[in-house]
Amino acid sequence: MKTLLGKRLANSVSAFGSMVLFLIFASCSLIMIAVGASTYSRISEGFHGSFSSSAAVRYVTNKIRSGDRAVIENDGKGIAIYSGETVCVIMEDNGNIGERNVKADSYVDYYGGDIIFPDTTLTVGEENGLIVIYARAGDEVCMGYCRSKG
Repeated sequence: MKTLLGKRLANSVSAFGSMVLFLIFASCSLIMIAVGASTYSRISEGFHGSFSSSAAVRYVTNKIRSGDRAVIENDGKGIAIYSGETVCVIMEDNGNIGERNVKADSYVDYYGGDIIFPDTTLTVGEENGLIVIYARAGDEVCMGYCRSKG
């Protein structure tokens, strides 16, 4: 009888020890997943802000360089880039950067269009004959200078 009781106790302790080790493993795994998700979230937010603002500035400067001439809106929230028979209008509208194309002989307004950079603001100005472009996405701000052909 003693040997049977000893085997049951040994089996119970073995099963309990295995469960404790599994719980420790599961807890460590969950902690590692939470830490990894938190780190990824911070990296993703920083990348989104810096990518959106710098990509917006590069996009606008490339459009200006490819056009014949550029006209800045009075309050600096948009720019019209003339290229042959077409005018590309890039503007900030409700906290987003939008773009639309119109014919060169039609009225140019700075509303509507397709959103090309969501949650990114745009300010365009002129300084010493250069066009200055500011884009802000979250806390990230990017600035670029460009010269128009016309």
